[in-house]
Amino acid sequence: MKPLRIFFVDKINSHSEALKNKLSNVESVKFLVSMAGIKNAGPTFAESGNRFDVILFGEKVAASIVIRLTKIFRSHNIVIPIFILTKQSEARVARKYRTIGIDDMLNIADIDTPLFSWSFMSAIEQAMLKKKASEYDVLHRRLKRINSTLSSLVHDINNPLSVIRLAMYHLDNPKLSIEKKETFMKMLINNIERLDNQMKELRIIRRQLNGDSTTEPKVLAFKPNIDAMIAK
Repeated sequence: MKPLRIFFVDKINSHSEALKNKLSNVESVKFLVSMAGIKNAGPTFAESGNRFDVILFGEKVAASIVIRLTKIFRSHNIVIPIFILTKQSEARVARKYRTIGIDDMLNIADIDTPLFSWSFMSAIEQAMLKKKASEYDVLHRRLKRINSTLSSLVHDINNPLSVIRLAMYHLDNPKLSIEKKETFMKMLINNIERLDNQMKELRIIRRQLNGDSTTEPKVLAFKPNIDAMIAK
């Protein structure tokens, strides 16, 4: 089984060593614990955060420090679980912790029990499942908004296309008066501009889906000489 790599942030070095020894002696699961003091936690994680599977705060770490460091950790776009050790049995994650990305509270007394490795791994799996479900919900809402926008654009594109077809049909009539030609030419140009704006929106959606930030040239926009075209 692959070792579980823990980034342990604590206030008291001796306590950290004691916990590290406890985790190292847990049967059935191999824990690799990297310890960091409060002052070094941010820089240490920035250098090697991709090498950890779990972040664990000691129960002596002040709430304000937990919040500050968690915000730093989450700013690196990590999705690994973050837990806080506590002496409270069946402690729930406070709202102030939950909103910044803390996943769960773990009773430190459980480390001495045979069931610790099982309960710890279960907490990790549950946290990861919640994150995946949350990511799926975000993606689902995003795709739903894009689909709604696309449906609206497809409907809107039909209107200028119908006007363009009508204008081109009448402009093909050699007996059409100059006044009528001018009217239909303006209709043609205005609706081509409308199509161009709608194509811009489609290209933005495509870039959002592909993660592409490049721009594309206009394919419909043009400014013809109306007087010259009417005179033909």
